[in-house]
Amino acid sequence: MKSKKLWVTVLLCGAFGASWGAQDALITSLAGTVHYSMVPTNVLRPFLKLRDGDKLTFKDSARLQIVFFGSGRQETWVGQGSLEIGDGHSKVLQGDLKAEVKQLPAVLVKQLTKTPTVDEVGRVGMTRLRTLHTDGALDAIEKAYADFRSQTSDSDFSPELYLLNSYLELREFDKVSAKLQELQKAHPNDPEVSKLNTLYQGAIASAKR
Repeated sequence: MKSKKLWVTVLLCGAFGASWGAQDALITSLAGTVHYSMVPTNVLRPFLKLRDGDKLTFKDSARLQIVFFGSGRQETWVGQGSLEIGDGHSKVLQGDLKAEVKQLPAVLVKQLTKTPTVDEVGRVGMTRLRTLHTDGALDAIEKAYADFRSQTSDSDFSPELYLLNSYLELREFDKVSAKLQELQKAHPNDPEVSKLNTLYQGAIASAKR
């Protein structure tokens, strides 16, 4: 029983630190066009991970939400202009960009670091999965998800990233697929939900190899 409780602690708790990639950030929501010189298309995609020094240029009052892994800071930017990703926060380089800032719980940010990514040739990459054997872990995860969801806007899929990454870590692939189907039904024409489906179906396929 002691080892099982330890696994729950490893999965659900943690503090911010360098091991989380203090200079990394994740795009958790994107509406409109944001140019990004580090990708071939020069157009930013949702759920892309960023690094310190990356520069983003907003067009036509785009809206962008970023979560910084090292600080747990969530920034929601709207307007026109350009930003530079820094160590734990962004800096406005030019334009009229305005940000709404929120501090996210450590447990939520820790799971966001495990979000699958797609590289420039379309391959899905993800954090190596561990097989976790826990009593009550699913209940704890789903309770935390419900709490995060109740405090988050419908357009912010950070709680879903938390839940999907936690299911992946527990190798609950059927639950990942069921949640994706639920999201697609609730948001049938949402490009971010379509992107989530691509990422996580690819992650499941990679994990089963």
